[in-house]
Formats: sequence, C-alpha cells, structure tokens
Amino acid sequence: MVPIGADGLVRLDGTTLLKVAGIGAKRALAASELLIAEGAAALLSWGSGGALHPKLSPGNLILPKSVIASQKDVFPTDADWHNRLVARLKNRLEIHSEPLAQSPSVLASPVEKFNFSNQNDAIAVDMESGSVAEMASRANLPFMAIRAIADTADMAIPASALNAIDEYGRLRPMRLLSSLARKPSNLVPLARLSRSFRAARTTLETVVRLAGNDLLAFQPDI
Repeated sequence: MVPIGADGLVRLDGTTLLKVAGIGAKRALAASELLIAEGAAALLSWGSGGALHPKLSPGNLILPKSVIASQKDVFPTDADWHNRLVARLKNRLEIHSEPLAQSPSVLASPVEKFNFSNQNDAIAVDMESGSVAEMASRANLPFMAIRAIADTADMAIPASALNAIDEYGRLRPMRLLSSLARKPSNLVPLARLSRSFRAARTTLETVVRLAGNDLLAFQPDI
C-alpha cells in the first residue's frame, strides 16, 4: 500500500503526486494549491461526473477540450495531452470531448440537470474540475480533466445516496441503512446508481491500463 503523507499527499512514484481533494470547489482549490506548492508541473482532475446530455451513458469517458468554471470562465485543457489520450483510448472507449462544466452543488434531479444544461454549453458536469483548471491557469501549468459518467441526465440521485457519503465520497454504511429504513423506495434508484458508478469505475480503470505513460505525460514548452 502506498503511504499517505501528513499533508494528505500520496507519492505514486518519484515524480507523480496524488491528492484526494474530496467533494466541491473549495476542496479542489486547496488540493491544487498544495500540489503546486509541492512543485507540480501539471494538474489533472480525475474522477466521475454527471451527464447533462441524454446521449451519454454510464461509463462514457469525458475528455473535454475545455472546462467551464463556476463563474462561467472557460479554461482550455492541454491540447497535446488531450490528443495523446484520445489516440490511446479511442478504439476501446466511447470518448466525448465537448465542454465539462462545474456546478457549485450536486444536481440531484433531471430537472436540475436540464436547467443547468440550459445555462451552460456543456455535455457533462462535476464539482471540481473548474477549480483545478483555474489554479492551473494561474500557475501557467498544463491541465487535463478525465471524468467517467456515473449518473445520466434522466437519473435522479436519491437523498439516501447523498446522506450516505462523507466529504470525500466514501460510503457510510450505517447512514445508508438508516436512510433506507426511513425511505425504502430509494432502494431501486440506489441500485441503478450503484451500477452506474461501477461502470464509471471500470472506465477509469481501463483508462489507467490503456493510457500508460500518456495518462500523466505532457510536453512542456522548451
């Protein structure tokens, strides 16, 4: 097991740092600041996301060419990095490169996703990538986002799911059981959401396996 430092950093090898930011913009900003202070030469936002467009299915891969932050600022991803990832993955995964937008809160219902989509020209949403992109832009560092779809545009996220995770997205089983005891009707949508998250996780695992060195590689200006 790779040890976690006192600062919350995981040192995967001699040059790669991982920081589990947790959920939301503030945590993403703080994690990015820490990575930059540690000498990061590029920033990657990694994880799951939600669909805004009905054509997206669980497990579809989002490799956006741009990210829209909460204040509507648009940040491009690194073109060379993006192109190398697409070249590595295009024959094995369904890839979408349209913009990814950051939401300040969880979009828990199809109506919320629809309304957010009308306000943002994006295909998918998360709560962190815009903040990471902003910090990369401030530091003049290459940036990339890799997100796998975990909930579709027509999927509602039940309150039981939101109540059962902590700020890092980790499951709290007793809270889940308590929520289901109060509202057992949430069991069916929870089962659907669980299957979708497994599809997203499988996609991210596939990205790691297929991308090789291009997962984190970039070409700095010389």
